[in-house]
Amino acid sequence: MLEEHQLWHDLTWVAVDSPDDHDMETLRKTYDITKKYLSYMLDIRERARFDYDPETKCSLLVFRSVNHGEEGQDISEYLETVPFCLMMKGNVLISVTHPRNAYVTEKMQQVIDEFRSHTQEPQDSLLSIAFALIFQLNEDYLDRIDDMNKTREKLEAIHGRPSNKQIRQLSNLDKRLVYLKTAANNNVIAIRQLQVLSDSDDDPLTLSTTEMQHLKDLRVEVEQSREMANIAAEIVEQVVGSYSNILDNSINNTMRLLTVWSLALAIPPIVSGFWGMNMPLPLAKEPWSWVFSIVVSVVPIIALMWYLKKHHDI
Repeated sequence: MLEEHQLWHDLTWVAVDSPDDHDMETLRKTYDITKKYLSYMLDIRERARFDYDPETKCSLLVFRSVNHGEEGQDISEYLETVPFCLMMKGNVLISVTHPRNAYVTEKMQQVIDEFRSHTQEPQDSLLSIAFALIFQLNEDYLDRIDDMNKTREKLEAIHGRPSNKQIRQLSNLDKRLVYLKTAANNNVIAIRQLQVLSDSDDDPLTLSTTEMQHLKDLRVEVEQSREMANIAAEIVEQVVGSYSNILDNSINNTMRLLTVWSLALAIPPIVSGFWGMNMPLPLAKEPWSWVFSIVVSVVPIIALMWYLKKHHDI
């Protein structure tokens, strides 16, 4: 679905939600968008990037936004982040969202309304709108990391051996954080690319002093999200290692216990085996010989247990 919104000073915002072939054709013909950029818009796995086409004078910013559209689905099919595309060409700002991050369009409208609330004729540029929107999208990373940290804290508070459910939850959390920190790192690279193309006077992208300051502030924020994601991932890796140590220790204790009891229970068959032979044995014809055989079996077991206990083997 494609909708046009008139802003201020001949600025236009084109919102494209869940683009189809007709929307792509409209963008190509009406706004002269290249096929390369159109393919970037449709790719749900497109990495974050900034690109500028000098021929059409069109800039493209792909930012990985947090996925809000697949809660509760199988982790194997879950995408932690989804690409959000912003294109700027002349006085036109084009935003492209997917069903999994359709909320971004609403955030964009809120940003525009906030600019308009300050004055009836805002002087803000399309880049200022884009930076303000990405500031809000970056906040979603911090919120998602906080939620993951709460889940991790619950998984840390285990008593004894972790259950299979807890192991699966920790594995899923580890996998999700890998996706999240990779997306956060790519977002930093995209913002750096934008900054590089606007640093000097001969670069194709010219930014005002205010826009440059907003860009520097935005870079600090996305780098903070990247660091928070890396820290959260490292802590989860340590928890995974703790789980592994607990499980290994539990297996060792189980094997030690089985070994001790296998040694203890091997004594009675040895003793009874002698008394079951067809040959004369001492005390075999006494009426209390079976009691004697039990005593002969139990005493070595008790001695073995005492020895292992004394040497801290059990």
